[in-house]
Amino acid sequence: MKVRIKFTKEVSVKYLGHLDNMRFFQRCFNRAGVKMIYSEGFNPHQKMSFAMPLGLGIESRGEYLDCEIADGQNLEEVKARMNRVSGDGFHILSVRELKENATKVMAAVRFASYQILFDTAIVEDAIARSITELQSRGTYLVHKKTKKKEQDVDIIPQIIKLSYQDHKLNLTLRAGGDQNIKAETVANVLFDLMGIDYHREKITIMRLELFAEDLIPLEDFETVVK
Repeated sequence: MKVRIKFTKEVSVKYLGHLDNMRFFQRCFNRAGVKMIYSEGFNPHQKMSFAMPLGLGIESRGEYLDCEIADGQNLEEVKARMNRVSGDGFHILSVRELKENATKVMAAVRFASYQILFDTAIVEDAIARSITELQSRGTYLVHKKTKKKEQDVDIIPQIIKLSYQDHKLNLTLRAGGDQNIKAETVANVLFDLMGIDYHREKITIMRLELFAEDLIPLEDFETVVK
């Protein structure tokens, strides 16, 4: 049975990298007594894949992984047992069965929502003005570097929703494949528009949710509702 797990990554583990996350879940499945399906071959391993790796130092309330477990297990019990052994930092929010031939979780990602909390030392009116200026721009090019290439990318079409109140910026961005922009990139642009040097410690970033097409949360995308 293929299942999709939604989980949080909280402040105490926000500096764990992708491989550390994978090792955590491998141990968590074992400690919780979840009967996993393993790959075949010389070095069998648990079948699991994550939706979209989270940058170091970013918390999340909406992370996902797909995995394959043995049939006949109660998914609410699986969730409860995993939470009993997970410790601080990770919390399992849901475990749902996937429909047959469901899209792989990484390929399903189309959008991501974030909340950015600004340092209170930054004047709130300055933040609001920089957001208004960004929204008024027809284009705003940033230099994007990947493992394969470097290019200038217009971030305006990548921003789907943007709102601001009480030093908190809520935004929804395109994600997955070439249509991908980081929340930190948007924050960096806003600092530039404010005329302030950007320093990572001046903001706190939290990923709120990952979405498939039509802004459907991955938790509800091609999963079985019971």
